[in-house]
Amino acid sequence: MSANAQKKAASRSMATKKLIIDEFKRRLRDNIKSLNDNFYHIIQAAKVNPDDNAFKNQTGKMTEFYTIKNEMAVRAQLMVRASDELLRLTTDLKEFLILHDFHFLTHNIKQAESQCEETLRQQSHLHQALDTDVSNMLFALEEEIADNFFLGH
Repeated sequence: MSANAQKKAASRSMATKKLIIDEFKRRLRDNIKSLNDNFYHIIQAAKVNPDDNAFKNQTGKMTEFYTIKNEMAVRAQLMVRASDELLRLTTDLKEFLILHDFHFLTHNIKQAESQCEETLRQQSHLHQALDTDVSNMLFALEEEIADNFFLGH
């Protein structure tokens, strides 16, 4: 196999791995969103309506009760399904790591860490600059107050 063919195969392999990882990220994002949304709606449905005048008869109360009960059961089932998908995703990730080389993932993790560290450094410098500016303004303000508004007894 020539060097050019090896480069093409390696780049094709990297692209395939990138697509697989992007698919894993999408599955993770979708399942977490499903868990959060359904949990939120279950909590919303669990709220009790304190207004007894909203129901003129017992049939209205029972209808609302069974409607909410069924909605909560469906949402709980959707949460179970999303949790099962997350377990399946975990298994797929483990399988991916076993079957594929670790170098690609290590490289991506180190790249993400370096980006995070660079962002942290930038934010730290920005914070220090703001801290210095605020300290200087505060010092100037205190001097102005001391010079112009002598507060003594």
